[in-house]
Amino acid sequence: MNKFIAKVEVLSLDFFINLAYGLEELSPNNQLLTTYGPMLEFAQRAISKFDKTMLVGLAHMAYGWMPTMIQNIALEGNPSEWKKQITKGCVDGSFLSEVTRLTNDSIVGASKLLHFVNPELYPIYDSRVYKTILGKPKHNLSKDINNYISYTNKLRSLVMDRKNITKISRIKKELVRKNFIPAKCSKIRVLEVCLYASADSISSK
Repeated sequence: MNKFIAKVEVLSLDFFINLAYGLEELSPNNQLLTTYGPMLEFAQRAISKFDKTMLVGLAHMAYGWMPTMIQNIALEGNPSEWKKQITKGCVDGSFLSEVTRLTNDSIVGASKLLHFVNPELYPIYDSRVYKTILGKPKHNLSKDINNYISYTNKLRSLVMDRKNITKISRIKKELVRKNFIPAKCSKIRVLEVCLYASADSISSK
């Protein structure tokens, strides 16, 4: 088992609570807050017609949060089959690998595309999330499909456990108060943003 997956498996909501309460408040005009809602709404409107054009368009939209443009687009799967898989939250390695071929062979880009299509079940994964969990940076995460699977499954298990409702509500309330997330936000997004926003406070080892 690699170190990242080992760390993911022991994540607790108390860890997230400590992160949330340690964050500094942001301006209500920060881009993390102001761009997320419109992008999510656009994606939800777009998926009413789930086809190749929609997927390519959303892939480029998701890359608006990436440092590079999409260079190669290889949509090999059937869009209607993709819709079924994304709707049920599939994290099978072969399916995720197929999605990455639409996003520069990057699981980071794929995670963003999947999140905007189904924000209830897919968290975004990037170098900031990785740093907060492991305590040190890693700059090339594009091939980390197994890490993404473990990370996604762990966050899902936390948000789907009814015993965690109160703690997740505390975390969400704190992040909303500090302008990191909108009031209308999936539980999985709450935990993911908590990790993302805390990266700057993590000392690299």
